[in-house]
Formats: sequence, structure tokens, C-alpha cells
Amino acid sequence: MDLGPGSKLESVKDGFTIGELARRCSVSRDAVRFYERERLMPRARRTRSGYRVYGHEDVERLRFIRRAQGVGLTLEDVTELIRLHEGHSPTECRRVAERLRHRIEVLDRKIAELTDFRRTLRDNLRRCEAAEAESCPVVLDLLKGPGR
Repeated sequence: MDLGPGSKLESVKDGFTIGELARRCSVSRDAVRFYERERLMPRARRTRSGYRVYGHEDVERLRFIRRAQGVGLTLEDVTELIRLHEGHSPTECRRVAERLRHRIEVLDRKIAELTDFRRTLRDNLRRCEAAEAESCPVVLDLLKGPGR
């Protein structure tokens, strides 16, 4: 079905426009275009007048991408998961496990960094609260810089 230039219809025969897909998946149209450019989504078929047309499989793919991002996976991770799944390889699960193990290692490093940062902030807070000088010792340390 050809919507024709300027048509306000949101559904097309046997599919959805980009606006309908975006609404169904709670993302923006720009997000859909971005995922297409990054090849996370297959290129949409087009009507004669150039409108993108998406199917139910695109809704499922987009929802998968969003759920994967929601649990902390990167777009690179998502791309790899899609590639592995589409390959129907007997090693799919092992490769997914490797990808998840790597993501856990990255998170563990980040948690350690944040824990150190929190400790530093807590120590500086105690110094501020205990200070009786006219100037805050934390500000004075920051003004001096490291090693001074």
C-alpha cells in the first residue's frame, strides 16, 4: 500500500510506519533510525513513496535491543548477541557466556573505582565536618594540588 506524500496514516498494509514502531517499543523515531544505521535493525523495506515499513519481527528485535540495554549490555554486546543468535551456532551459548563474563569483569572494575571514590568523598566529608579552621582543609588541599 502506498501512503502517498503527506499522508497522516500510521499503519500500512502488512506493517507499521516508523512512528508506529517507535510507539510500540517506547523509543523515538531517531532511535529506530540510529539502530538501523548501526545495523542492529535490518534496513526497513520502503513503500513506493519512500516510507519505511516495519513488521512484527522488527518490533521483537527492537524490544530485544531495549531489554538488553536495560540490563546493562552495550550496543557492541547487543550486536554480538544478535549475530550469534542469527548464526544458530552450537557454540552460541558459550559465546554469550563469554560476552556476559566480560561485562561482569568491566562492572567489577567500575564498582571498585566507585568504592574508592566513595571512600575518598567520605574521608573528605569527615575532614570538613571536623574542621575548626577558617578555611576548609579539603579546599586548601585541592588548591595546592597533588604533591605540594
